[in-house]
Amino acid sequence: MDFENILEMDDRVFEYWIGFTKEKFNSILEEVPRINETRKGCLGLAALLMKMRTGDSDERIATLVQVPRRTLENSIDKIREILLQDFVPQNLGIYQLTREQLLEHKLTIPHGIFGNENNTNALVICDGTYIYINKSSNYMFQKQSYSLHKYRNLLKPFMIVACDGYIVDCFGPYKATTSDAEIMTNLFSEGSALRSYFRENDIFILDRGFRDSISFLEGCGYKPYMPESLIEGEHQLTTAQANRSRCVTICRWVVEAVNGHFKRDFKLFRQEYFHRSLPHMMQNFQIAAALLNRFGVRFVDNIYATEILEIIRQQMNLENNLANMVEAQNMNRRTSYFQSITADRNNILYFPILEMRDLILFALGTYQIRQARSYYGEHVRFHGGYRIEVCSEQFHSSEYDLRGSTNGTTLIRGRIKSRHVTRRQYYVYILLENNIPGRTGITEYCCSCLVGRRTVGCCAHVMTLVWYLGWARHQQHISAPAEFLDGVIVREDDEE
Repeated sequence: MDFENILEMDDRVFEYWIGFTKEKFNSILEEVPRINETRKGCLGLAALLMKMRTGDSDERIATLVQVPRRTLENSIDKIREILLQDFVPQNLGIYQLTREQLLEHKLTIPHGIFGNENNTNALVICDGTYIYINKSSNYMFQKQSYSLHKYRNLLKPFMIVACDGYIVDCFGPYKATTSDAEIMTNLFSEGSALRSYFRENDIFILDRGFRDSISFLEGCGYKPYMPESLIEGEHQLTTAQANRSRCVTICRWVVEAVNGHFKRDFKLFRQEYFHRSLPHMMQNFQIAAALLNRFGVRFVDNIYATEILEIIRQQMNLENNLANMVEAQNMNRRTSYFQSITADRNNILYFPILEMRDLILFALGTYQIRQARSYYGEHVRFHGGYRIEVCSEQFHSSEYDLRGSTNGTTLIRGRIKSRHVTRRQYYVYILLENNIPGRTGITEYCCSCLVGRRTVGCCAHVMTLVWYLGWARHQQHISAPAEFLDGVIVREDDEE
């Protein structure tokens, strides 16, 4: 490979090592003319992008491009400084993004749930990410960088992201011991640039790590939202809590996806960071963020976004009457009420046949559907299938205001093993209205898991039964995911 004439390299080889096409590479050169004015600037840019792409050491890259290591490091340092001065400010930060431009970075579902009709409220998602580093002989730095949560040494960059994946700004790195709430409070302190940029009633989508900053943000006039926490002494969220939590998580996945793009496109942030490179870590992170903003693909609305939003509005204030009945009659402990059946193709006559579109609208997304296939694999590998039961006793649906007709209903119960705790299982209940096709035939459902009472979407355990009984068992072949891993670990006799 001739790195002296890098633009003459084969296109596929170029993109493999640099991570960008020649057109995008030339675009950077055109937008930052100082690179070409620097001696071997084109090679220096390629080396910097190659380092971020591969995560290789300077010595290995220097050998590959056939220049001395010290020369390569000096060239990378010069190009990094030029990018920070000329490229990053044009593609990252609140100073290059007007409020009107921020309002354009929107999706239907987040703004339909939390925004106003006039589209005057900005909506952003905040989160910190982790970059793992080695242990240090600098004891003060070692204590500051060791996370008791992850049991590893790490540093925390912090990002503010629009709901279509555009990175508004990133900050840090912060100590491993600094919570997201502390970071948020410091960034929005009185007189700060962010405090001036965001206005009253702007919306912040957060996770539970920000709970100690919620009152502060509300005091600033903002509207923060985060998933609900359990009330002390309870084992399950209420229906209203679970629904509000689902409204947050259906929007918050964007920041997790953006974090994933950093680790996917730039291996430098995926592996343990070299100590020698730590002084430049945040600068490289800002360059990566600017590159993602400049060349990355923005998230777009799901093709079912309008329908999903309408379903959320319809079901947001519904009570989970089936969960109330299950709790009142203590059904989890009753065995005589139910008869076991096998989940084959012919014995559950009343369960409606569903299309993939029905599953997406039932779950209000695809995450639970992906989880359902993994739960399916867990059960068929070592247990042969699901344990599914049909209620054989008459129950008074009108007494608990169960939705659907008073006659011609079937109550199904399933037991789904937890994916986290081996000895834990969850009880799933699904109420069907007989001979009603499609997802409308499923009138109510609940689960004994943390969020099992939600009526906005469903948990992964409910979806596991719905996915299998309504869709998967009617397919020609359904395989468990990652089957090649089944024989890797030596298993004890009782596990087999």
